[in-house]
Amino acid sequence: RGRARRARGAPHGPLLPMTRPRPPSSGFSLPEMLITVVILGVIAAIGTDSLVNLARRERANSVTTELTGWLDQVSRDASRFNAQAGGALCTVTISTGTVAVGAQLARIEPAACASQNILTLSDLYANNASATITGTPSQFVFTPRGTLSTTTNAALPNGQVLININVNNERPLRCIRLVGLIGVLEVGRNNAAATGACTEWGRV
Repeated sequence: RGRARRARGAPHGPLLPMTRPRPPSSGFSLPEMLITVVILGVIAAIGTDSLVNLARRERANSVTTELTGWLDQVSRDASRFNAQAGGALCTVTISTGTVAVGAQLARIEPAACASQNILTLSDLYANNASATITGTPSQFVFTPRGTLSTTTNAALPNGQVLININVNNERPLRCIRLVGLIGVLEVGRNNAAATGACTEWGRV
């Protein structure tokens, strides 16, 4: 190995050095590297978008779950209070517009109607996050008969109370409605929009 050899057909010719074959390259070519970078960029973009959408859904769900649970509890408390107070009315007010973290989200009056008469918006774990609320109507009454009505004792619009919720005016949209005379609670969602109407509904 490594010794010189004579060229064929020239037994007495000059000695030629022996050459070793080059090993195949084990690295990436430039086109392969560019393709890999593009693929990684696409995967990163998809993953980031998915994480952002997941965070938005969780924040909207958090507000909706909080308000739904409170409405369910105060409706039960109001029924007991009405029975004990001999026909007193319990009025619920939903805060509409932009509601900041720590601000009042809803209340019921008089305070004795419920064990928790004021609900505040909990931390949404995002900088400057706030909830946008619409309520139709934004005030309604639990009557001594255990039914729902407006504050003027009129029938509810479309026979329901409808509350729409989003966070930072971004999708998804979440909805709460109290349906019928006894106010059956239902929760809806629309992941494709921040405003408008919820498209999927389910009972609490």
